[in-house]
Amino acid sequence: MRPADIVQPSRSTILLISLVVVTMTSIGMSTFSLFMPPMQAEFGWSRSMVTVPYTAAMISWAVGAVLFGKLADDFGVRRVILGGVALMALGFFGMGASRNMWQLVLTYGVMVGLAMGACGLAIVSLLVSKHFDAADRGFAVSVIQTAPPFSALLFPPLVYLLMHKHDWRIAALAAGMLIACVALPLAWIGVRDPRRDAGAGHAGARARWAECMPCLRDRRMMILFAARFSCGVAFFQIAHLVALTLAKGFSIAAGATAVSVFGGAAIASALLFGWLSDNYGRSKMLGLSYLVRGLGTLLLAVNFSSEFWFFVVVGVAIGPTFGTVAIQNVMFYEIVGPRLAGVVLGLSFIVHQIGAAGGPMIASMAFERTGSYDGFMLVMAGILIVAGLLVVGVAGPDARARRSVLATNPGAS
Repeated sequence: MRPADIVQPSRSTILLISLVVVTMTSIGMSTFSLFMPPMQAEFGWSRSMVTVPYTAAMISWAVGAVLFGKLADDFGVRRVILGGVALMALGFFGMGASRNMWQLVLTYGVMVGLAMGACGLAIVSLLVSKHFDAADRGFAVSVIQTAPPFSALLFPPLVYLLMHKHDWRIAALAAGMLIACVALPLAWIGVRDPRRDAGAGHAGARARWAECMPCLRDRRMMILFAARFSCGVAFFQIAHLVALTLAKGFSIAAGATAVSVFGGAAIASALLFGWLSDNYGRSKMLGLSYLVRGLGTLLLAVNFSSEFWFFVVVGVAIGPTFGTVAIQNVMFYEIVGPRLAGVVLGLSFIVHQIGAAGGPMIASMAFERTGSYDGFMLVMAGILIVAGLLVVGVAGPDARARRSVLATNPGAS
């Protein structure tokens, strides 16, 4: 018997520990904006120069999602997540010791970025999908999707405090210590493949890269990939949320409040849409999430007489984002099956990241030309509504019978 198989936690324990772990590893992306000003001041770099490590991290994250997704399919999810957590800790330690650009690109850009592909949302969603059956898989995966908003709410104030009391290097080292001393031991205890996957990694279990090609040519997958791209483009709303608030005539303080409203709405809507997908069908609820976001985005193009109504519309337009991601992750898993789910989830993430990289840039160009986000917001609303109408017709395994997510059956599936 292997050591990892001596004690198998319940699937509820695996779910909750996975949530805590991915909340901590999400610090890799949720806090970088705080590091930018002090690094710029220390090195005397321009704003574009100081964003180079972040750009490298986004590219590494996309590459890592596919690479580690394939490794998870071949050798099991546990090894990949543990390796990713360890790599992220080393990346933050290296970041704290960096003295020039190439060192920051290597440590934060490459190491932390690749680690996000190994222990971020896609791989942890794959782990949870394997442990939960179709009747409550949507809600379980949606629990994991609440990790980035939780991370954005919890860790930036602590990182800012460390920077204020000491400097950015101490903050980076503290992030590495948190991941190495808390996230890694928790992952070792609670990140376990289902017992039925104990043989993952033998030659007969490994799928060739070419085996995913028929899946990618499937009409349903093409629609889901196109919808995921539109979801990525719509991430400009998150990146530009404070700037959008200012463009609507409100204050920076209102922008900070809007970010908090988004975080709370993202947590609530992820859980809601996950539960709805278990009870009323994946494709219908995925389509509903896109339609809600599209209609909310349409409303963001109008002027607001008060901050209250602006915050309400922010919650409607941007809040369901992680609910959309949760349902799509589950649909990819259920359509292609566990043998190919890791690599297909990784490929879908690359598509998402291409949209997420282009959306903010296009929004910036539109604002510079027109002095407003409203025109691009109308275009984005139309794209999201079309995506919603298309995915409603995607047929796939659905679950409509609600069961308890916090079950005690170890390794249930």
